[in-house]
Amino acid sequence: MKLLQKLKSLFSRKYQVVYRTLDGRTEMYTINKPNYDFEFGNEKEGKRIVGFRSYCHNRHGVRSFRYDRVVALERI
Repeated sequence: MKLLQKLKSLFSRKYQVVYRTLDGRTEMYTINKPNYDFEFGNEKEGKRIVGFRSYCHNRHGVRSFRYDRVVALERI
């Protein structure tokens, strides 16, 4: 399963996302193309959709990104 995920990540489109973290830092991550099928919500905030999940090449795993914290998103 991990081998399949690694192969998929090598051939999928990559994007650079500039993201503001909860503590106010600005970080840049390389991720696979965001997919609307992997959006998530937040019950505590009463919102159905607040962000998306995508494979992050910097952290070597799936990460969650909130739309309100994305500063910039660019295809590379």
